Amino acid sequence: MPDEITHDERRREPERPKGAVALADESPDELPALLAIAVGVAILAIAIVWPTIDPLNRDDGSEAATTEQIEEAAEPAGETPSEESEKAESGIDLPAIVTGLTGLGFGDLDLSAAGAVVTATGEVADEEARTQVLDFIAGQPGVESVIDELTIAAPEIDAAQGEATVDAAQASVILTGTVPDQATADAVYERAVAVYSEEQVDNQLVVDESRTIPTQITIAGAMTDPVLFDQISTAFDDLEGVEVATRSIALEESSELETSLNSLDPIQFASGSAIIEPESAAILDEAAAFLNDNPDVAVEIGGHTDSRGSEESNQALSQARADAVKAALEERGVANQLNAVGFGERRLRVDPDDTPEAQQQNRRIEFRLL
Repeated sequence: MPDEITHDERRREPERPKGAVALADESPDELPALLAIAVGVAILAIAIVWPTIDPLNRDDGSEAATTEQIEEAAEPAGETPSEESEKAESGIDLPAIVTGLTGLGFGDLDLSAAGAVVTATGEVADEEARTQVLDFIAGQPGVESVIDELTIAAPEIDAAQGEATVDAAQASVILTGTVPDQATADAVYERAVAVYSEEQVDNQLVVDESRTIPTQITIAGAMTDPVLFDQISTAFDDLEGVEVATRSIALEESSELETSLNSLDPIQFASGSAIIEPESAAILDEAAAFLNDNPDVAVEIGGHTDSRGSEESNQALSQARADAVKAALEERGVANQLNAVGFGERRLRVDPDDTPEAQQQNRRIEFRLL
């Protein structure tokens, strides 16, 4: 019978240190649980150590990517960059440049940047403004060059039109005011001379190139000669660059003395000359009597011809006949102020004068009180 081992005689097993794991002596049923515990410990260790390791596994000495860089790399493609990112890429602060230009009075311009190049588009007043804008942009941080797509605004036109006045009287006309160029001034003067004699036209027109076309003309004045009235009233109607704005001209009734002088029979002259026919002596006597009764009256003695012949010869003939009448009246003791003026064929009563009757009416001496 085997010897029995008493409780006190049993061999005691050595005690295991705490935390020790026995594998060899463990029973096979305990191994899977121990492996699971080991794997869990390894995973926990990796989770603690991994964040300190370069995720890009770089060993070239470059710095590891920051969290911000990783986040930027993870941004979805096609997303519009912010103004801050644009500034970071180009080094140009477009909003600041726009603000500066606005302070200079150029707030309507458009700017765009590509890299270090700024393109400026829009409209400026002149070349000086263009230079100011481009110089300002070129002087801003990060700007290497400026593409100039600026345009110069059309110059503003002075809205004030040329304004001239034709102050017409029986024996003279005064031209005053402004016209935009010398050509217009000459044209207005020539139209006046076509009605009056050159000596009767006082040309005071001033050329002012800031004025615009058409020139606005006011026709003013008064007279008793109906032919003169009609001619000066319409003298500028079809003149290029001129617009008749106001007609305040008046045809007045002749005085009793003027009517009496012009009611006399026509003074006759030898054909083509300034020699007064003898039968007209009595007519001159009557005219002298009227004037001697009104010694303070100034009178215009106007000589007129028909349209046959040249304008130059008709002008000379009409002046010579007016001078002859003046001399004849002075010989008769007339002390009035007498102005002898030849108008040639300027003031035709009948136009055209293609009949002997019409030509006879146009050949005349007229008396007009001044």
